[in-house]
Order: sequence, then structure tokens, then C-alpha cells
Amino acid sequence: MAVINHAKREINAKIVYFGSHGCGKGELLRFIHQRIKPDLCGPLKTTLTGSDTLLFFDYVPFESSSLNGYRVRFHLYTLTGPVTNPGMWKMTLKGVDGLIFVTAVGKTGGEEAMESLRVLRSMLSGYYRDLRDLPRFWLSCDFEPAAGDYREIEAFFDASRTVACSSASRAGLLQSLARLSQDVMQKIRLEIAETATESVTSLNVKQGGGADVSETSQEQIQETIKLPESRLFLSGSTVLRVPVTIQSGTVLKSCNLVISLEIE
Repeated sequence: MAVINHAKREINAKIVYFGSHGCGKGELLRFIHQRIKPDLCGPLKTTLTGSDTLLFFDYVPFESSSLNGYRVRFHLYTLTGPVTNPGMWKMTLKGVDGLIFVTAVGKTGGEEAMESLRVLRSMLSGYYRDLRDLPRFWLSCDFEPAAGDYREIEAFFDASRTVACSSASRAGLLQSLARLSQDVMQKIRLEIAETATESVTSLNVKQGGGADVSETSQEQIQETIKLPESRLFLSGSTVLRVPVTIQSGTVLKSCNLVISLEIE
């Protein structure tokens, strides 16, 4: 889930490039980083964990960098090289907001890609996430229909979520990222709207079974506080303290009404 930093008025979303070893994820991320203006992205970083390498950087979306007055920043991650510890992939997928599934034609045809998809789904299920609920794209590098059976992948990525990419020209790479960025932003927008609706509904229930908050406030403002009739016999300057109980709905509050009097 996207992380909202209210202090900085910033929304941070996570995009992961997932795929088997040799499909070119690291090269793709490096190409993207080189094509984004330096003032819109952070440095490309690598983190070594054992023999596994995590590659990542952050950037501001091309089309829009603001959502409800908050700046949106995307963080792109992938693992490069042969991954010896599967737990690294699972850690990288934690809190993912959008996913690019990368495949490349190899000697094993579609079998390696199918196994990569099964691993991905299994790791997401460990976080109670479903691939179908995520903004996602299948980035197919040098796709050849005769190279294998991709029907299992196509069940999760229809034609609208499939982008062909040339490993030579990188055509389609930036297109898939731009489209995914928009999908992620739309999902965040809907989540924020749902959270706001739930908060208002909860507040209305607390105010008395769904009564309108503004109406309740008007009623409270118009309440008249009635005090018992008192006769006072005073001389000189006197400070009078009258105990008062104020009721607002089912809430009772006790206080003292302080009156300063001076007899002329």
C-alpha cells in the first residue's frame, strides 16, 4: 500500500519489476533511469544482501506529480542476477502498489516464464494479495508466439495490460511505465476516497445513528441552558459562583458560572 507522509505532503508508491534471471530487468531499470530528467528522479542505487543485488531509484511521474495536493513519488525496485535467496524477492514485493512482469524468450520457451508467474503469485499470497487486484503490466521482450504457450500468463494480463518491448530499441518500455503509473495513481485516488467516506460514516454513527453532523451541531448551538430561579441579597462588590450542569445529547458536563457584581 502507498505510504502517505502528511508532514511532507507526499505519497510514496512502490513499483516492482519481477521476472526470472536473464530477462533483463536490471538493464531495463537502468535505461529508464537514464531517460528521466535528473531533477525528477533520485540516484540509481544498489544494495547487496549476500550474493543478491537489489537495484532501485525513485522518481516523480511524467504526467502528474500531485494528487489532492500531495506530491506523488514512485519507487522502482528489482533484483538482478541469479537470486539465491527467494526471501529477497518476497521482501521486495512487500507493500507493492504496481507490478511489471518481465519475460524474455529463451531456450526453455514459455516454461520459465510460467514458473516465474507461479512464484510471483505464491509470494503475493503470503501477504494476502492477489495479482488480479494489483495495477499490473506484462512486459514481453522480443515476444515470439511460437516460442511457447503463454495462456497462463494471458489469464492475468489481457491485451490491455500487455506491452511488447524490443530489447534492442527498448520501444514500449517507457510506455508501460507511464501507463502503470496512471493506474497506480487512480487506485490510490480511489483508496483515499474510500477512506474518507468510511471516516465520515463512522463520525455520523458516533453522532447518533447516522444523523448529519452539521444538523447535530446546529441543534447543539441552539440549546438553551436553563438555570433555577434565584433571589440574591447583595451589598458591595461580590463574586458569585453558580454550579451549572450542561447536557449535550447524552453527555453531561459540570462547571461553575462565575459572576462578578458591584452594587452602586
